[in-house]
Amino acid sequence: MAWTTPRTDWANGELVTAADINAIGENLAALRETSTAASYTTTALINAYAREFIDLDSENLNLTINTSGGDVLVHFHGVFAHGSADDTDNCLDIVIDGNRQNGEDGLMRFKADRRRRAQSFTRLFQNVDAGSHTFKLQWRNWNRVILYAGAQFWVREI
Repeated sequence: MAWTTPRTDWANGELVTAADINAIGENLAALRETSTAASYTTTALINAYAREFIDLDSENLNLTINTSGGDVLVHFHGVFAHGSADDTDNCLDIVIDGNRQNGEDGLMRFKADRRRRAQSFTRLFQNVDAGSHTFKLQWRNWNRVILYAGAQFWVREI
């Protein structure tokens, strides 16, 4: 469906016609078509140790979308546990087009211990320029940490 400029010259008391309703429906369909999204669900365990932020999985948790300009919603959820003898802090962050988005501890910091624990976040990035953008999930930890298969990472223009 193609976008048509909505009508703005309504008069008081004017009835809405079938053509008006159809035009609204076509515009809604056009908005759905232009929405872009990318996602990935991990299929294997990821096990790493990194004192500096590194890509969690540079091949798969590396999503590119083409935006029309505006807001982008990013979501991650997964199950973590420590993979060494000691509990450890783990930090997650988002990189957009090569630039980490948050401070020293990233978007979130949490304790990874022996028990499997689910962690998740949803983050809105506002006023993202139109064009192609790459979103990466990065982590930092002080001892070996495991991310179990089935974790999901997605990005969607809204």
